[in-house]
Amino acid sequence: MSVGHRTPLPPVPERAGRSPTARPESGLTPEVRVRVRDVAMVLPVVAFPAATALDASGVLTDLVGGAGPLRHLLISVDLAAVAVLIVATWAARGFRAPAGALPFLVLFLSFLPGFAWTSIGGYQSGKAIQMLTTTPAFVVAALLVVDRPARRMALLWASAGIGVLVALLAMVRPDPAYQALDTVVLAGTVSITTARLIGYGVVGLLCLGVLVPRVRLVALLGAVALAVPLLRTGSRGPLVALVLAGLVLAVTVSGARRWRLLPPLAGLGGVTALTVATALPEALTSRFAVLWGGPLDASAETRVMLSRLAAEVFLERPLGLGWGGFGSVVPGGSLIALPGLEDAIYPHNLPLEVAVEGGLVALAGLVLLLVTAGRVLWRCRTDPSVVAAAALLTFAFVNSLFSADLNGNYLVWVFAAAVLTAGGRASRPDPPEGACRPAVAVPPRARAR
Repeated sequence: MSVGHRTPLPPVPERAGRSPTARPESGLTPEVRVRVRDVAMVLPVVAFPAATALDASGVLTDLVGGAGPLRHLLISVDLAAVAVLIVATWAARGFRAPAGALPFLVLFLSFLPGFAWTSIGGYQSGKAIQMLTTTPAFVVAALLVVDRPARRMALLWASAGIGVLVALLAMVRPDPAYQALDTVVLAGTVSITTARLIGYGVVGLLCLGVLVPRVRLVALLGAVALAVPLLRTGSRGPLVALVLAGLVLAVTVSGARRWRLLPPLAGLGGVTALTVATALPEALTSRFAVLWGGPLDASAETRVMLSRLAAEVFLERPLGLGWGGFGSVVPGGSLIALPGLEDAIYPHNLPLEVAVEGGLVALAGLVLLLVTAGRVLWRCRTDPSVVAAAALLTFAFVNSLFSADLNGNYLVWVFAAAVLTAGGRASRPDPPEGACRPAVAVPPRARAR
């Protein structure tokens, strides 16, 4: 596979004896190619949630007759691939600090005080260990690998492929318990997990349709088609995240690309309205009604309760409860916990989780990271690959406001790293150089007489 997108032209130096050469009106250079190797490099960095879901669904174990050793095969392969990527890529660069690493270093240091209050045992220990091992490993891998326009564009292809695969498997291998509720969810997972994976596919296809002319029609039709199984999951958070990711894409793309967004956004809106009005069962329609002012159901009420409690506790204890300690302040019996996960309680909101467990210092580190990523996006908004990474980051961050904990939302950190690498001095642009990299003016040469 080799697909191109366009990046802005660097300044053209004037030649001797001629007037300064003007930049072409389009402001675009020849297309940067996204090759299979680029997609293969970024796939392990973003595939961990899909690997977890596919292992839980039992796809591989069913193929070989229920072999136990294969139950966590995809997770193990993905973690091994990330480790190999880190060692090989970092060693090839002499173990120099990657571009965009400083905001993450500050974030990590801001998280350290929270470990002083973290209890040993259960969910708290597991969360702290993951915060010190696998989650930083994915961030480092993203900083090292997703460091050039072709790799950032490859994130779209990887996300689209994962979304399509999960949507197909959800229809072929639906969870029977969710089928009874008229929803389509991949076996072994929950509705929001399936919806988030499909949603990344919709965002990836939408960005490809806007940013890559060669695949525009196919990508936009695919995004519209993939929105149907997303709605059939009945999950609301990914739908809200999809809308906001589309808005970020509309605000940051420039020129004619902005107008190209109108047909796909209108198509997505039309498919959503038509599906909700005609194709969705009444049980699912009532779930989406809360988005336009309908009454809160039990799930929404629980999330509101957890968010309010987290905000109140943070104001009372600004130093934090320790990582994983939010469950200690939740009244007993107010939640229905899964067997074996009774202490795995968190606010279902990433900023509030960081604030109530890590304290004010950790919250400041998170805000600094997000502000820095926003500044890089605005400075590099003429680079389509940065716009693509920002759309994925928006989808991941908005989802983090509704579900999963700090480690479960690791794609927020991965896509933030993809944006930040564009603004670092050590970033490795594909030739020709991207617009967000400083241009070097070449003085004109005197004509030889």
